[in-house]
Amino acid sequence: MAEVVLSFNGAELMSLLRSPSGGVMIDLQRRANRILNAARSTVPVDQGHLRASLHSEPITIDGNPGYRIGSPLEYAIYVHEGTGIYGKGAPIKPRGRYLVWPAKNNSGQGNRRYSGGKTSKFIFAKEVRGSPGRPFLKDALQAGA
Repeated sequence: MAEVVLSFNGAELMSLLRSPSGGVMIDLQRRANRILNAARSTVPVDQGHLRASLHSEPITIDGNPGYRIGSPLEYAIYVHEGTGIYGKGAPIKPRGRYLVWPAKNNSGQGNRRYSGGKTSKFIFAKEVRGSPGRPFLKDALQAGA
């Protein structure tokens, strides 16, 4: 019976992996760009700040090349993972008497009109359930395969 023996030059293999001109790094960059573009196409957009902040950067993890894809915005994790009962598991309650936020109508033109002077452009609540997560980065990982 014939025997097959494989041997690798570990130092040379790692040099190829880490080489900026090597095929592995080019492939990693292409995959990262596909994931980034998929995330940008599925991220929820209100004013566009979160979508515009998405970026990728080359990193090293335990001596191995990789890419980090994400956003530096503080609220990005809450959009991705959810809030309230959808995130941590408890309704969001105010520190004071009410939660207050500006009202928007569904048409995007102007504010909803409620009876009552200065309060007509705001919503008041004693608690809210939160928002479900929109895992745009997790969903985008399939684009990098």
